[in-house]
Amino acid sequence: MIKIITLISAMILLVACGQEDKQAQLKELESQRDALTARIDTLRMQIARESGDIFSGKIAYIKIQQLQRGEFRHYIKVQGTVESDNNILIPAQTSGIVKKITVMEGEKVRTGQVLAELDGAIYERNISEIKTNLELAQTIFERQERLWKKNIGSEVQYLQTKANKESLEKRLATVEEQYRLTKIISPINGNVDQIMIKEGEAAAAGFGTIRVVEASNLKISTLLSENYIDQVRVGDTVEVNIPTINKSVKTTVRAVSQVIDSKNRYFPIEINVPLNMPEIKPNMLVVLSINNYTNKNALTVPINAAQKSGEGIFLFTAKKNDVTRDIWQVSKRVVEPGIASGKRIEIKKGLDAGEFVVVFGFQDLADGQHVKISSASE
Repeated sequence: MIKIITLISAMILLVACGQEDKQAQLKELESQRDALTARIDTLRMQIARESGDIFSGKIAYIKIQQLQRGEFRHYIKVQGTVESDNNILIPAQTSGIVKKITVMEGEKVRTGQVLAELDGAIYERNISEIKTNLELAQTIFERQERLWKKNIGSEVQYLQTKANKESLEKRLATVEEQYRLTKIISPINGNVDQIMIKEGEAAAAGFGTIRVVEASNLKISTLLSENYIDQVRVGDTVEVNIPTINKSVKTTVRAVSQVIDSKNRYFPIEINVPLNMPEIKPNMLVVLSINNYTNKNALTVPINAAQKSGEGIFLFTAKKNDVTRDIWQVSKRVVEPGIASGKRIEIKKGLDAGEFVVVFGFQDLADGQHVKISSASE
């Protein structure tokens, strides 16, 4: 029995030694293979340096761009309308027939200037009649006052004449005010923008008749989605493009509402209009580029170089081979993108300044592939 056990143990030891020998042989062969592969790659790179046609059809040609940190800005583009703070539609203050219009559209007017008149003949007659009666009442009162000072006549007579005179004065003031309401008067300095009445037509009290606009105090108004409520602030830079006159100007945000409309989920903002641009007129349509994000130390890449896969957003970086000067090797790099603006996108994580990113020819690349540079992109 002891002999049998000893024999079995020897056999097991022999098998184990045989397995260990095979493992050692496998490792040695793999090491030799890796060394041969490295030598083969080295020879290939040396041949490629001396004769580029050896790899013709096997090496992809790409364009690269070296990453550098710099300022990156994001803009919100929306349409806006030029408005005037003093854009007043003057209503008729009483009803009547339009007797006379004294201005034309486009004409400059001043505060207090009469722009149009309604028929006020009845008030004119009342004023004339009251003035006649008032002159008589004034004369009677003055005579009665002189007699009263001389203790002639009764106090009642003096008070009656005084009351009669004061009553007519108040009545005259009332009718003159009513007559003044037949005049349509400009409350501001500005330009006549629109005349909505005609001579001979009836004007109704409370309805607009003439629009006067002061073009020296303009603003641009627009609406933004509630998504930007925390991104746009007073003082932010805005580029205003005016297609009508083919001009652009930089200005700033002057007011941001903090109330979101419950119906459309938008909030209004106002933009300053530069004083040195008389070409800008009320009701013009403009295109606004509002700078809502700025990173002065950002890494950015062309937006079309960023590709999407199941792993996320990735790019290809390129590194020069140590052996040859014209053969590069690309690596697939998964990155964390920021926001995009125009033709570039911000990269928050996954890349460093100084690295080279493939910006052309990346569509058919594979991780670890050898490539040649056709040109470097700035």
